[in-house]
Amino acid sequence: MNPEKTTLLYFSPTATTRIILEEIAKGIGKDVSAAIDITSPEIRTQTPPEFGEDLVLIGAPVYGGRLPKDAATYFKAVRASGSLAVLVVLYGNREFEDALLELRDISVEDGFFPLAAGAFIGEHSFANNEFLIALNRPDEKDLEKAFLFGKQVADLLNGNENLAELTPVDVPGNFPYKESMSLGPLQFIDVTDDCDACGICITVCPKNAIDEADTYSTIEKDCIYCCACIKACPLQARVLKDSPIKNKAKWLSENYARRKEPQIFLIQVS
Repeated sequence: MNPEKTTLLYFSPTATTRIILEEIAKGIGKDVSAAIDITSPEIRTQTPPEFGEDLVLIGAPVYGGRLPKDAATYFKAVRASGSLAVLVVLYGNREFEDALLELRDISVEDGFFPLAAGAFIGEHSFANNEFLIALNRPDEKDLEKAFLFGKQVADLLNGNENLAELTPVDVPGNFPYKESMSLGPLQFIDVTDDCDACGICITVCPKNAIDEADTYSTIEKDCIYCCACIKACPLQARVLKDSPIKNKAKWLSENYARRKEPQIFLIQVS
């Protein structure tokens, strides 16, 4: 089976996962028939799609070594009938730990055949001009590697007729998976006087966790610490305040500044 088109399926609050999937798709060289962005909470209330003879690129960021819970829940509800899949996680230069294995396992349970997978680096949620944790990644080199990864996937598709009869791609990780990150409700974002109530933070939040009626403050119990609202603010009116999150950002910047490179995994073809 060599599908003529590809579909993108992703959770991407700060767009890094989307950017990498799009570049991989360019490398594969097939038309993208649909891009299903499940970042919006409204999209996640809709019935998940079913896939037949498709090639689906599935991606999500890594939060504390795991998939975001909202993304994992949605992915588990997707159904496929032997559809080929390429799996991608984006992590902030620390570790991707069990996230890629978790995504591989979910995809197999859904009915996908994952033939390739990748762990790419994206700007960390907590990164800013003070805490340089993979700042501005994916960069040009990352995009080049994503494109070449796509070409490798294309070679697999073009060179093998019965991929789905092979063993799904093997990826690193441990099972049982590590416990999901749980920091508890935290007040970690200050809204400064520069805020002009443009509402962009509301549109990018994947959890409807911005309280417009309360000076666009964050609803702590719903926040998943993706910091999409901070990164999207055109006036930089949302900032990290002194908190355990800011302390974590400082620690990450001190211990994970050395550049890491993407890792890719392909099925073994005899």
